[in-house]
Amino acid sequence: MNSTSTPVDPLFDLRTAAHYAVYHANRALVARDWSDPSYVSGRASLDALLADLAAAKWRLGRHEGTYSAHASNDKSSAMRESAAGGFNRVIEAANAITGAVRAGRASPSIDAPTRTDGHEVRFREEVPLIPAICPVVVLQGSSRDMGRQYAKQVIDIYGSWIFAQTANRKFSDAEAREIPRWEAELRTHMPEMLDFARGWAEGASASGLAMSYEQVLSIFTGTRPPADAPRPLGFAFADGNGDATTQAYFGVGNLDAARKGEPVPDDMCSGICAWGEATTDRTLVAGSSSDHDCTYQATIVAFPDDGHAFIYTPFSANGSIPVLGNIFMGGHPGFNSAGLAYVHHGGANTGEPKEQWGYGVRRGPTTFHLLMNAGSAADARDRQLQWPVGDTAISLGSAGGLYADDNYGVTVESRSGCPTNPDPVLRELCYDAFGKPYSFLYANNNAIDPRSSRANGAPKAGYKYSLAGGWHTFDPQVIFSEAGGPALRRLMTKNSECRNRYAYRTMLAGYGSIDLDYMTATYRCSGTLPEGNFEDVCARWHAGEQWDCSVAHRTNAFVAVIQPSAAGGGIYRGCIGPANRAVQVRDAGHGYYYHDETNAFSELRLKSSPEEVLYAALGTAGEQAGIAEGLLGGLSRDHAGREALSSLLRTSQSELADARRRLAAKFGGDRDAQLAGISAAVRAATRAQVRAAQVIEAIRPPVDDPVRLNK
Repeated sequence: MNSTSTPVDPLFDLRTAAHYAVYHANRALVARDWSDPSYVSGRASLDALLADLAAAKWRLGRHEGTYSAHASNDKSSAMRESAAGGFNRVIEAANAITGAVRAGRASPSIDAPTRTDGHEVRFREEVPLIPAICPVVVLQGSSRDMGRQYAKQVIDIYGSWIFAQTANRKFSDAEAREIPRWEAELRTHMPEMLDFARGWAEGASASGLAMSYEQVLSIFTGTRPPADAPRPLGFAFADGNGDATTQAYFGVGNLDAARKGEPVPDDMCSGICAWGEATTDRTLVAGSSSDHDCTYQATIVAFPDDGHAFIYTPFSANGSIPVLGNIFMGGHPGFNSAGLAYVHHGGANTGEPKEQWGYGVRRGPTTFHLLMNAGSAADARDRQLQWPVGDTAISLGSAGGLYADDNYGVTVESRSGCPTNPDPVLRELCYDAFGKPYSFLYANNNAIDPRSSRANGAPKAGYKYSLAGGWHTFDPQVIFSEAGGPALRRLMTKNSECRNRYAYRTMLAGYGSIDLDYMTATYRCSGTLPEGNFEDVCARWHAGEQWDCSVAHRTNAFVAVIQPSAAGGGIYRGCIGPANRAVQVRDAGHGYYYHDETNAFSELRLKSSPEEVLYAALGTAGEQAGIAEGLLGGLSRDHAGREALSSLLRTSQSELADARRRLAAKFGGDRDAQLAGISAAVRAATRAQVRAAQVIEAIRPPVDDPVRLNK
């Protein structure tokens, strides 16, 4: 994005208008509940409509190029007209739902049938929909074995299209020269990731989709040389299409429009952890959210031959997020069987001197490596200081992040001087205004340590600083004084400062009694939005006004709360979308919404073997289904939501029965086939958990305020 006028494609305006129409429909809906017939009708109509919204966005992405990692580009007028027609239908129908719900009457029925193609993901016409419940893949063996199993199982879930664009990719001469340079860094520092890539190529090819080692490797490395200036993420498939990509992300065509308060990015993430004296039993608990328009994910449960078992959720199963581009298999959170957690990417970018930028290892491979090999947060810290600074001008382009265990936490905000003369910026505790230390840490998308004043594309005059909120600016003139990467970094500081303050005061309020339930409520607790005309509120936000916000908001793509354990059985709970449908947008943006949105957690326990993971998931599913059945039995016959909730319970019971049938079949074949069967059974069990949890939480709403939970 530059300061010269660039015409904005009207399709982006339509997409924004459709999102805002859905936002207002959802706000009307959450003012009611399942006991209200207009809620039941409106929820069903909005849910169907969201399949059409997803389809329209997919078609826009194909037309302007930012879905290139998922589907071929199509510049035809037919594709353009299909996207435009879809957005217009969404706007009209969402407005009708809003009016009906506000008036307390039934919403118009919407027919948006979905289908499967023999895999688990559902489609609206030709468009794959985001799974309502995050799929799980279970891997075991050498790194090559696990890569092979990963590819096979992800194709089982989604179909071969999930990797087809990478499999069809042809590298330019320049790209072909770059991949070996990045490969050399992995060979030096974490060679097992090269074996994982080889296995991935073999597994995809065995499933009927020929992929080369180099094609898979490019997912972990990218194909560009290190950046010489801050720039937005990877944009791996958008090379040569930068104008469309930047418009798609910022939603505006020039800096003047952005300064006037037209839509700006809502995409960021959060992480919070507490340990020691902060928690009820002095063990680590943590929560995190990835904040963007959720894409096609898979949670990995891995049992490597060499190293620790771990659970980890990359942001995308194929390494790329539509619009944002390649993220090198980065994600969060994750934890291992030694009790180490990777909570969040840690906030800061470009904090190291520019002359130190260069080749190194990307965040995704380092997360895999550390979860497999590091035995503690201190170990994870020390290993990172032995690696080159790397490509820190790109988010997730190099090592870093927030790691913690039962005794210690650290956010690696900068690795200046590594590896020969390390002078890192490490946040290891939080402090109050009197200098008293506290055993918790948090991060969003800005730098917090006092030594990180020049991180995140700092303007010439520097950022402002607050104890709890870190380095930031709210001034749109400062934010947009430069284009592209620096503007994006500065926007992130604005949107992060208030969420940092929320994390700080919430952890202090519960200090000494923080547990998994408290952390879960922290990620269900909405921020506020001022009363009044929504357009006026938007203008006030873009002009620099602030108000209380939360890490729980309508831009949450995946929310997880975790409790690792070195003794075995660490807990990993995950939710696609926000964990509370009623949370506000974080700022004056529109947020994101998903077909069949559940707002409920599945639960995995990291046991000693894949089979034990399945047994634990089945046990949780059976317990949840029993509770749901009891609560549903207590509803009156004329309860408005009784039939819809009964349908959810029947789905839960059916999924549970399917998981048990799979277990009874004994998972024959070679180990890859056995693990595929175990994974499918785990997925059925987690789907059973979530459908039961939806019933439970509709009848017995969970606490959505951690402070109230303690009272």
